[in-house]
Amino acid sequence: MTDTDTLDRSYVRAQQAQADAALPDRSAWVEAHAGSGKTKVLIDRVARLLLRRDGGRPGAAPDTILCVTYTKAAANEMLGRLFRTLGSWSVANDEELRAELARLEHRDPGSYEPSDLDAARALFAQALETPGGLRIETIHAFCARILRRFPLEARVSPGFTEIEDREADELWSHAMRDEILSAADTDPDALAALSEAGGGLGAAAILAALRSVATDLTGRDPDELKSQVKDALDAPDESAADLVENAMGCDLPRADIQAIVSLLSGETSLKKTDADLMDKLVDCLSTCPAEDRFDTYCSLFLTQAGDWKKSNPYTKAIGDLCTEAAALYQMKDGDGSEAFRIRNLLERLKARRAYETTAALIDIGLPVLSGYASGKRARAALDFDDLIERTKRLLTAPGIAEWVLYKLDGGLNHILLDEAQDTSPSQWVLINALVTEFRAGMGAERAVDPRTQFTVGDKKQSIYSFQGADPERFLQEKQAFIAAEESRHGQANLPDMTMSFRSTPEVLGFVDAVFNQDSFAGDPFSDMPPDEADELRHVARRGNEAGRVDLWPITPHTEEEEGDPWDAPLDHISESSPRNRLAKKIAAKIRRMVDEGEPV
Repeated sequence: MTDTDTLDRSYVRAQQAQADAALPDRSAWVEAHAGSGKTKVLIDRVARLLLRRDGGRPGAAPDTILCVTYTKAAANEMLGRLFRTLGSWSVANDEELRAELARLEHRDPGSYEPSDLDAARALFAQALETPGGLRIETIHAFCARILRRFPLEARVSPGFTEIEDREADELWSHAMRDEILSAADTDPDALAALSEAGGGLGAAAILAALRSVATDLTGRDPDELKSQVKDALDAPDESAADLVENAMGCDLPRADIQAIVSLLSGETSLKKTDADLMDKLVDCLSTCPAEDRFDTYCSLFLTQAGDWKKSNPYTKAIGDLCTEAAALYQMKDGDGSEAFRIRNLLERLKARRAYETTAALIDIGLPVLSGYASGKRARAALDFDDLIERTKRLLTAPGIAEWVLYKLDGGLNHILLDEAQDTSPSQWVLINALVTEFRAGMGAERAVDPRTQFTVGDKKQSIYSFQGADPERFLQEKQAFIAAEESRHGQANLPDMTMSFRSTPEVLGFVDAVFNQDSFAGDPFSDMPPDEADELRHVARRGNEAGRVDLWPITPHTEEEEGDPWDAPLDHISESSPRNRLAKKIAAKIRRMVDEGEPV
């Protein structure tokens, strides 16, 4: 068999996978790799849902289909492509339309009656005349629509407005600025703790972390929250300062240390290790501040990187000569008494410092959240996180969720979820609340024209972890989908869309080498058992075309790098940063390739 024959057979399988993914009467979960025709399949599936069924049954009404995608740009692109398809049908002659519908539905062109063609031509007008238009929208647009339909149940203002990121940023900055100025007068220690934790970016960087969980923390009792944090960390009651003070005060075995110092000082030729031990012990017995002495003392046990040393802080000769040194500071073959004490103390100190920093974040951060919420209430506004969280509560609240889902039950029959790998846990709760309704009651009884769920994504392309997206959750939801479908149909519809129409074999082979499960002794994204028995193998439609993968060396940091200015934005990247220097090298390389006529 020639390479061309193999490629043709792979192309036929790819077409069949796309057709299986677009089946209007079966739910499907598709891991569509880059360039495999994901958007085409989405458009084909929506079009097939709209078309008449076998036997002349009407297709799905436009307002019963919900397609959720991640960005407005993607939603607009899909809407545009779908309307171009429906528009071309509306003006096509009978022969052209039969051929197009046959290609889409994999039917005999002669099987279409004139009434089928008329119904297909009418879809363009039906889609245009549907109130609110075709529901191809972002998850936030969907949530806004649900909240406007059920404002009283969701406890939102019926006339709420949606604020974009820029306006939300301004409200947040205003609330944060007011609280930081207030904390400088009323709680300077807490502000100092946050500023230290924020490093060069200050307290603002730490406070910004609260914004993503604002809906969970706004209005919480600070004392109750701090108590929960303290219990979770198992933090001691003593403050970090008291722990250090006691460690270098009443808990320090001064007499034993003085005895070691006296013995070492009587030796005429100490090796460097023993001399360092004596100097540090002398410093620990001094009247310097406890924090400084503690840092010196810890250097006996810890490396500069903060790891526990593997060797004793004294030579074997001194260990044999001075039994007190071994009794206190042995680390190589079991811990001496001081090594044991400091090891446990550092763990307690770490927990206490984490608690104190978190408590400072709560004391200053909760008022910031309250100020931010007040600013939104004054404008009757909801930000993107509010839209998700309010809708999630609406669809999961006991006593209310049942009513809302019942009302939605009659108007939503098909859900299509795009870019599922970037769906956050809260968004999965929303989708699952709707899908669960499909599988219960009336939804499960529609044997002829069943309700369907279509999910498409690629865990390798998950890039929104900063917004809560997690490839692990994507895999968990896939397993749940498979289990639900197998219980209903005996087998789940999992089309294998591994052919790429965009890349060359060399590029795809590199991707396979990186992501194959065997290379990582399991899926690199998950501790879960693999859901596929075979290795990942992309197939290139451009199988006879050559490609190349260039590996660029990592650009290291340099001592000459400029620091960030004190007022730099959180996402500021300096001109001399490794990222910028690498970008300039790549840009220069591409410029040279273009100038010399090389393919790019």
